Amino acid sequence: MTEKNPTIENLMKVTLNIRNAEPSPEDAGTAPFVFIYGVGPSGITPFEKALFGKGVGDRIRLDMTPGGFCETVGHLELPLSKQSGITASVSLQVTVVDVERALDREVVKAMAAGGSCSNCGCGCGGH
Repeated sequence: MTEKNPTIENLMKVTLNIRNAEPSPEDAGTAPFVFIYGVGPSGITPFEKALFGKGVGDRIRLDMTPGGFCETVGHLELPLSKQSGITASVSLQVTVVDVERALDREVVKAMAAGGSCSNCGCGCGGH
C-alpha cells in the first residue's frame, strides 16, 4: 500500500458502490456502502476477503449460493442493509470508490457496534 494509492487491508475505511448484479424490478440500483475493514467479531468475512488488496476503481462481482448472503457478508449484513437497502442477494457488483486509513475513533465505533446478522445462524454472535 502507498498513501497515494491505498489498497484495502485491515482497519481501512472503505467506501463502495454496491448493487445486486442481477437486479429485480424493485431494486433501487447502485448504493454507497461505507465500513471499516477487518473489525468483525468473528474475523474477516468472505465478502471482505474478496475485497482485500483492491484499490479505487477496482470492481468485483461476488457470487453466492442461494441462501448464503448472511454467511458471505457476516457482521456487515445489518449495516449493508441499512445503507444500501440490499437485504439478500445471490450476486453483488461492487466498485471501490475510496480507501483511506480509518481514524482511531472510527475503528472504536465500528468495533463497539459489533454488527450482526439477522437470525441466520452464521455464528457471528450478534443475535
